[in-house]
Amino acid sequence: MAAIRSRTPAVQGTSIVLLGDFSPKIFHPIWFAQAGLIGKSEAESAEIEVVHADLASFNLDWLKVQVIRNRFALTTTQESHFEPLRDLAVGTFKLLSHTPIRAMGINRDMHFQMQSEEEWHAFGHRMAPKEHWGALEKPGLISLTMQGVRSDESKGYIRVKIEPSTVVHPGIFFSVNDHFQVLDANSPKGSYEIMNLLQKSWNDSLKRAEQIIHSLLEDR
Repeated sequence: MAAIRSRTPAVQGTSIVLLGDFSPKIFHPIWFAQAGLIGKSEAESAEIEVVHADLASFNLDWLKVQVIRNRFALTTTQESHFEPLRDLAVGTFKLLSHTPIRAMGINRDMHFQMQSEEEWHAFGHRMAPKEHWGALEKPGLISLTMQGVRSDESKGYIRVKIEPSTVVHPGIFFSVNDHFQVLDANSPKGSYEIMNLLQKSWNDSLKRAEQIIHSLLEDR
């Protein structure tokens, strides 16, 4: 049976990804500071990769911001900053409330260390039984994606990806994408609908993602 070294992930992260119509050049660290969304000292010490008309990308010590014309993403790998991540997204689009946002992903990623390579392989076999792949020589799980319908009233889906970890070895990487869409994708009414979903669904989304991941790690 597959087992993990610890039920605590070796590395984890959470991101909020928004799909819509954005103006990347707005999203400079100084703009966030002037809007009161981050501290002045944070803005001044930000590691700016690029900020121009088509792409904005910068890092704080707890946050990565990446914006292109149709995608806005905030990411943190620090569990203590999961709620500040949500608050930053909500605060940003409270100010930019006319920005059309059509969809959102609340994403939870975790890397777990396995106890041994034997148990690592056993987990892969449990997720993708090798007896179905006799046409391949030494088949192994590289990527498995499953998608389920939502159990709430929102429009969207929940998608789970499993891969070998590229961070710890032997290890397993899990990614849960909790995807939400506006009711009328052809006519999103600014950011209100998605921001309302973000605030309403945040805690349940993170909790559900962890439950999904840990249920897959359970011995069978």
